[in-house]
Amino acid sequence: MLALVLALACNTPAPEAPSHTSVLQKADARDGSEDHVVGQCAGCSLAMSGDPAHAVQHEGYTLHFCSETCKSGFEADVDAGMKRIEAAVTH
Repeated sequence: MLALVLALACNTPAPEAPSHTSVLQKADARDGSEDHVVGQCAGCSLAMSGDPAHAVQHEGYTLHFCSETCKSGFEADVDAGMKRIEAAVTH
């Protein structure tokens, strides 16, 4: 019985990470140009201008951050960063 459970568990695909595309589309459109570049700092909830020197690629979008600190924070926890962006674009 245990062998059957282990065999089933090993064949179960890992859950897919949620797509952030719709949130990124809204963040991209905030500057009036839908060019797959989010120019406002995602680490600061889109409250500051980002800098191309601190850019990250995510799901086909380029996100500009105001500093290396914001960029590193986003990279360390992308889901939390995306939740901050989502909160900014829905309010």
